[in-house]
Amino acid sequence: MSALAGNLWLAVLLGWAVWGVLSLGLSAPWSIVAGLAVGAVCAFGLRETLALRGIVAVLGPIGVVIPLLALRQMAGVLGVPVQPFGTVELLVFLAAYLVFLAAAMGALPAEIYRLGYAPLWVAGIVLAICAYGLWQGSIFLPALAVSAQLLWVLGWGSSNYFDHILHVGLIPAVLIVLVARVF
Repeated sequence: MSALAGNLWLAVLLGWAVWGVLSLGLSAPWSIVAGLAVGAVCAFGLRETLALRGIVAVLGPIGVVIPLLALRQMAGVLGVPVQPFGTVELLVFLAAYLVFLAAAMGALPAEIYRLGYAPLWVAGIVLAICAYGLWQGSIFLPALAVSAQLLWVLGWGSSNYFDHILHVGLIPAVLIVLVARVF
């Protein structure tokens, strides 16, 4: 079943990329439907090609955060109300994530990454993310935390919870959003 989840996430990411190109000439509903259809055909029909295997190798483990952010952006374009992340939230996330990565690589004397293997710690992290999301009035963060926990419990993908909710690709994405807000 892990392969199914991986193919679904790949389909969403490819669909999001195709939608981005198609949206230059098509209306939002048509470009999103066409993008997701092309993404699904590629992910499920052409998965073993060199190009798609390369994308999976570069992005892996994909987890759920990047595909959910892509779906969130497409839903926003379709008119679903999407609460943007605040500048302070993004700055705090960026600083905390950089510290987390430094610790995971051994540059700091903390072993935060290993907490992603411990069920009680994961439960606490999920509850904290859900509480923060609900406090902010956002359904995205609780949906992210719970769906990642479900995949983690089922053993679909990485055996570390952090691999499901975080991705190094978030760093440039957050930096781009922050820079765009300045200009």
